[in-house]
Amino acid sequence: MGIRVRFAPSPTGDLHIGSVRTALYNFLHARHEKGTFVLRIEDTDQKRNKEEALKGIVDGLQWCGLHWDEGPIFQSDRLDVYSRYAKKIEESGRAYWRDDPGKGRALVFRIDREKIAWDDLVHGPSARDISLDPDLVLVKSDSFPTYNFACVIDDHEMNISHVLRGDEHLANTPKQISLYRALGWEPPRFGHMPLIMDPDGEKLSKRKIEKYHGIGLPVIVEECRALGYLPEAIVNFVALLGWSPGGDLELMTLDEMIEKFTADRIGTTPARFLVDKLLWMNGIYIRKCPIDRLVELTRPYIESTYGPQPVEKLREAVRQQQERIKRLDELPALTKFAFAPKIEYDAKAVAKWLTADGGRAILGDLRAELSELRAFDKAAVESVLTRVMEKHKTKLGNVAQPLRVAVTGGTVSPPIHDTLAILGRETVLARIDEALKL
Repeated sequence: MGIRVRFAPSPTGDLHIGSVRTALYNFLHARHEKGTFVLRIEDTDQKRNKEEALKGIVDGLQWCGLHWDEGPIFQSDRLDVYSRYAKKIEESGRAYWRDDPGKGRALVFRIDREKIAWDDLVHGPSARDISLDPDLVLVKSDSFPTYNFACVIDDHEMNISHVLRGDEHLANTPKQISLYRALGWEPPRFGHMPLIMDPDGEKLSKRKIEKYHGIGLPVIVEECRALGYLPEAIVNFVALLGWSPGGDLELMTLDEMIEKFTADRIGTTPARFLVDKLLWMNGIYIRKCPIDRLVELTRPYIESTYGPQPVEKLREAVRQQQERIKRLDELPALTKFAFAPKIEYDAKAVAKWLTADGGRAILGDLRAELSELRAFDKAAVESVLTRVMEKHKTKLGNVAQPLRVAVTGGTVSPPIHDTLAILGRETVLARIDEALKL
């Protein structure tokens, strides 16, 4: 049969980074072992299920490149299967019906009153005494199975051989093993991964505030996408939240992770979600990204702020900023001078570079020279700057800065020839004319 693993989210909320890690580790385990990765949707909680949550799960996994081999399989389509096994276990004498005040009639399983042991893929030999635990509800009053019951039935029927999941499921594992025994089945190999903590060492939660110490703390996939993280950076970063490929290796493609992944290299202590490291990693992936792809990735950020833009102008803006940005959402602010219909002048910059120390005269000479250029390219612009610099017997900064303030409104922009190139001759001359009126 070979290795068969599953990712089994509930469509009740957004796809959390912790869930991405669970999906990723199961995916890597399956691919490394030439096995099968199953997507199962555990949608038996009818009151909490959300259609948008299901879409977010499916879209998020595909965005991350975690493509499943089978599924999605919906538990809500398998109610007859659970009903059949509920009847079987009731007839065996291991389950009974109980009336719970305010909850209705439920089918309850008599768990084994003992210490349950298993060999955990992550923690090694493990055990938990469940002799004092309450019996386990299998079927609720609405006729839907509980998580533990449906999970066991599905893992058995789908021939799941290995289950990698979070430490929060440790309390469920002995109860599930007890249920496997009652049904006469061999349980899968379980592996439990430690929690992911935030930078302060607290549990990483969907309910965390959106900003952490002034920078985004993206705990759900949709936030990652909105903030401008690349999927390959997220996958690479998440892979290292509890697993090590060995040595000092950090930057890896998905194929490289598949080659190196083994469950015995998953750590036993909680990992910390360090946002600075994610930003560093994302910046590297942005710099490595082919320009055509990066243009398409950044287009929504630019056009949602400034409206539709010519592709060549957008391409030039991306080229100029590719080495600088760490998130795609940084681009609109850095390229405001290029795409905003009207620039805003920084009063201090105007006072320093235009209205004092001959700045206006320098700008006037630049305007005259630039208007006469046949080719408005880097070499031609640099020759103009050199001539004006020599005429005024000053250094390059005293020539470039008045021009930069005139065409961008401030003192920070890409190199001046790049700044002029993205604006074009007509816009440059129009902005100089406006600046000369200040």
